[in-house]
Amino acid sequence: MRPLTERQNQILEFIRDYISKNLKPPTVREICEEFKFKSTNAVYTILKSLEKKGYIEKVNGKSRNITPKDIMLKEENDIKEIPLISKFNSKNPLLMFTNLIGTVKIDSKMFDHPSSFAVIVPDDGMQKVGIFKNDIAIIKQDTKIENGDIVFAVTENNAFIRYFKSEHGKIYLVPSARGYETLSFNEDDKNLWIGGKVSLIIRKIS
Repeated sequence: MRPLTERQNQILEFIRDYISKNLKPPTVREICEEFKFKSTNAVYTILKSLEKKGYIEKVNGKSRNITPKDIMLKEENDIKEIPLISKFNSKNPLLMFTNLIGTVKIDSKMFDHPSSFAVIVPDDGMQKVGIFKNDIAIIKQDTKIENGDIVFAVTENNAFIRYFKSEHGKIYLVPSARGYETLSFNEDDKNLWIGGKVSLIIRKIS
């Protein structure tokens, strides 16, 4: 392919970065605002050059129609948005879903359970199995919980990700790492809510 000018390369990198963060391409107007062009005509001229040089493709009839040829975009129906919750309440779990801090976008082919949510891992209690503080955990609801499953649990206003164990009328939340205690509850304890099984861990590499 033919070489790019400095400005053409800057815009191509912006398009790639935008897609990486938002899972969709930017509009011409968004490119114009990012680079502080006085009008969109300058953007159209650069995009036309990028297309002629073979760096991007444009799909007619769409406002977000700019696709770098080295990036394969997911279709909208291939992306699942999962609510990310941050405040916890074991006595009224539904309240947690009114305090969202955003959503997590993942490939629906990777995870497509109809009832799920995401949380930020609160501590390093499961670090020996590769789950670390500030990871994002995808929780699968409406599934049978068995001994040995890794679950998301809320006790009053505190959240935990732990091994689940049930025996003799007691529920135990068991950490994998040293320095964290095993918590025990009666099976009918109303201050305990088992939200579901940990199905997927997402880690941001900085």
